[in-house]
Amino acid sequence: MISDMHIHTRWSSDSETPVRHQVESALRLGMKHICITEHQDYDQPIFPPDNYTFLIGDTDDMEGYLADLAQIREAYAGRIEVLTGVELGLQPHLPEKLAAYAKDYPFDFIIGSTHNFRGRGADDLRIYEGKSTEEICRLYFQEEYENIVRIPDFDVCGHLDFIFRYAPGAIETFSYSKYGDVLDSILQALIESGRGIEVNTSRLKSLGLTNPKVEIISRYAELGGEIITFGSDAHTPQRVGECFEEAGEIVKTCGFKYYAVYKERKPVFYKL
Repeated sequence: MISDMHIHTRWSSDSETPVRHQVESALRLGMKHICITEHQDYDQPIFPPDNYTFLIGDTDDMEGYLADLAQIREAYAGRIEVLTGVELGLQPHLPEKLAAYAKDYPFDFIIGSTHNFRGRGADDLRIYEGKSTEEICRLYFQEEYENIVRIPDFDVCGHLDFIFRYAPGAIETFSYSKYGDVLDSILQALIESGRGIEVNTSRLKSLGLTNPKVEIISRYAELGGEIITFGSDAHTPQRVGECFEEAGEIVKTCGFKYYAVYKERKPVFYKL
């Protein structure tokens, strides 16, 4: 079973699931590794009604988070490897803060995700007013490119086309050629810096959509990209490893034979 490298628990403000429950779910599926990757989004725009902070433990409680994972890692030693990760929210004004944060803690794996652009969350529908689908998606990708270039302190780009989850008509009207210039720049920047992409399956069951879309995964391979991880983005035990079998077949059609599991910020490759 493909190992899940993108999991949330009660240490993320949008989940109530104990770490142990996510690990037990991965064990039942036969996974050899699981990475807990809690949200750490500094300067997150507050968007009612949820008003999530998207800081670890709601108050940036890194010591509590690391202590909890250490206990879980010891409890499950020999049965499944529990890796320590984080999902950093990228914004263009945060390079120094994120560099210091990544250096200060013993992470195995860091996902870099662009959840916000133009000062708002991608799920804030006000951001789409007065703009065409293509225009708003292009603005998102341009800011994501800026994040990737300015912030080197992550291992893979999380759900690269996150905007497609929310922008009206984005999935239905997508073609690579529409955004090829900026998407190529994003993929080349990741490849040249030795970073990879995540295949996020959280919308595969509901929307038939991997993030990124298959065309983007395929283009990443064409450009020489080799590093992919799989992430369910699960916030509940039922969704750990969701649709991984289907996603694995999709990735193989794009030319990949291996996927990565990160340990101490270095990729270890496993056959698909």
